[in-house]
Amino acid sequence: MVDLFGKKKLEDRIQELESGVAELVSEKEELLRTLEKREDKIRKLASANQEANLALKAAEQRAAATSPASLPDLAGREEKKPMGTRMSPREMERLMKRLESCRSPEDDLLTFFLPDGAPDEAALPPDAKSALLSIRSERGWIVLRYPQLFTLLLAPPFPVRETSYLEGSIFSLDALREMMETPVLVVSAHAGDTFLGVAYGQKGFEVRDFVESQVKEKHSKGGWSQKRFERLREEDIKNHVEAVLEKLSDLKGKYGSVVRFVVLGGDAALLKQIAPTVGLPVIERKLERHDERRLDRLLDEVYGFTCYRI
Repeated sequence: MVDLFGKKKLEDRIQELESGVAELVSEKEELLRTLEKREDKIRKLASANQEANLALKAAEQRAAATSPASLPDLAGREEKKPMGTRMSPREMERLMKRLESCRSPEDDLLTFFLPDGAPDEAALPPDAKSALLSIRSERGWIVLRYPQLFTLLLAPPFPVRETSYLEGSIFSLDALREMMETPVLVVSAHAGDTFLGVAYGQKGFEVRDFVESQVKEKHSKGGWSQKRFERLREEDIKNHVEAVLEKLSDLKGKYGSVVRFVVLGGDAALLKQIAPTVGLPVIERKLERHDERRLDRLLDEVYGFTCYRI
């Protein structure tokens, strides 16, 4: 019988497609099983990492408790160094709300602003002066003291320019708020991957730019000689820095009259080449490598304070 309408071909095509669908379904199920195994492995690794971190922290605490520096100094020659806590802008906001609620009928709440290298201020309480001598802040200090209750030392994100001393029924916190809303240009410089951003405050970046280029990471055992590899890598880095400086120049032209500081972090070799060309007040910081998906963490580092309780 003649197949006038090609029914047999269509049925064969349907079987072929159904077979293909079955293969795809089987492949999908296999990929899902592989993904589940991978996610389970990631969860186990994350759990193991967390346990290792906890064990390391416990070991460090035990070591600190038994180290000679932690033992009493009978001769009185060494002061115990206060432990600092890194505080993100959100944590600082919560702290300032609590400080705002502080009131003293004796008008004796003290607020000090001290530039770097000025711990000998006569009005500074002795315990605060002793603590400042044992730790260092290149950007100066903010000291908040409620007599008989607490003293806080704050290492700020931006420099304290001049010494000031305020005493009253409340703390003077306006300068802290201004710091958290200071416009900055941030440069996180790494070979082949540099981020430049403009922030008007700790809420977020107004401008985000990335400079990415090919930079050779390591020398292979075969092929190029070590010297040739290093020469080519240096050339790659030079080209990357030139691209960064070009982008930085553009941002300075647009926002130079707005930003108060350029915050630099990243590879020391790159920063040495970038810093002299900035032409604006520079603050060099030890910043973690930026993550394009979590730039809020970079802002937390830029605007964060370090708090010492004594």
